[in-house]
Amino acid sequence: MIDVVVAVDVEYESSVVAAVSSLPDAQVVRRPADEVELLALVAGGTGHVVVLSRWFPGIDADVVARMLEAGARIVGFGQDEALFARWGIVHTLAPGAAPQETGAVLRDCADAVQAPPRPTAPPVPDGPATPEGSVTAVWGTGSSPGRSTIALVTAHLLARTVGRTTLVDADTVSSSLTPALGLLDDAPQLAALCRLVVSGAAHDAPAIAERLVEVEPGFEVVTGLSRADRWPEIRAGVLADVLDRLAARAEHVIVDVSDRIDPDDPYADPHYDRHQATRAVLDRADHIVLVASADPIGLQRLVRLLESDRAARHADHLTVLVNRVRASAVGPDPETRIRSVLRRFAGVEEIVLVPDDRTTVDAAVLAGRSPLEVTRRSPLVTTLDADLLPRLPGHTARRTRTRRRPGRSRTRVAKPVRQ
Repeated sequence: MIDVVVAVDVEYESSVVAAVSSLPDAQVVRRPADEVELLALVAGGTGHVVVLSRWFPGIDADVVARMLEAGARIVGFGQDEALFARWGIVHTLAPGAAPQETGAVLRDCADAVQAPPRPTAPPVPDGPATPEGSVTAVWGTGSSPGRSTIALVTAHLLARTVGRTTLVDADTVSSSLTPALGLLDDAPQLAALCRLVVSGAAHDAPAIAERLVEVEPGFEVVTGLSRADRWPEIRAGVLADVLDRLAARAEHVIVDVSDRIDPDDPYADPHYDRHQATRAVLDRADHIVLVASADPIGLQRLVRLLESDRAARHADHLTVLVNRVRASAVGPDPETRIRSVLRRFAGVEEIVLVPDDRTTVDAAVLAGRSPLEVTRRSPLVTTLDADLLPRLPGHTARRTRTRRRPGRSRTRVAKPVRQ
């Protein structure tokens, strides 16, 4: 007897239940109300097969991925074969299928050998492969000042010296790139891109381009959450897919994330908390820039973070950056002192030291512009250009930066990128 969990939208639920119940070797054991109940049933091993429709409440690529990881055998119900294939669902059943066909599909699915979930990206078409850009996460210790500024300047430098670069604000605690760039439209385009992935339209290049803000040619921004309480819209599995789509159209993707990674509630679902976005970005990133403050408290936090399992997991593709280096906080010859401390207590030899450049940063914040637009010769910009960029994957400077006439100003508005 095949135990079936029916998780379809209400329009078809009664007909699916009737079709399954009419089979001599199948029975309906559960009809969950939403994705939370469905995930609980899958985790508990209830049922041999799940009949799942695209419009079941709460369903998306992230939920399906978690079901497949838990060993669920899923039959996709509906006319969305392409979407089900991207989600890794092999068996499908059309509405109104004959009882014989329904029984055959359920038996094939129940007898199928479980395999790891399929990648959500579509197969690469024949011909020259589309080059994929690298994804770099800019992370930091608790209260690390300047993390978002480092991400902004790094992305802007890459756009001017390497090629098309996309800056993503994935900070689910305190998003700041929209006001930093003086963008008048604060609509959270990252949430819009996540909805695009859930809808199955993420392979539509123009649809993705419409949700990007062009700061200047080759430099695009994905704005973050306008309110921190909207964090449930940024799901981990969906966010990783968004980054894959962005990396397929840009040479570099720079992602600014919150410093926090652990759930607020230790007893909560680890797949559903505010900081799942940070963990997803760190796991997806090709490289991580870890930002810390150049003062005794900031250095102590950095040493403790470098000792954590999370930092150790990414040690082979992590760059340590100490920001706002100044003698007033650590004493004379601050560079030598900081290197000595990190060498002794964390075993770190290679670090990037960024001098304190309050004049440039304050002028940029006041103007609502990137520090690169304020001055190209500031200590902040020149240090990141010379010391950080060469450490990033895929960095080959072409020096094709955009020049603007002195004194020329432009109205900063959030304009969609045109394809």
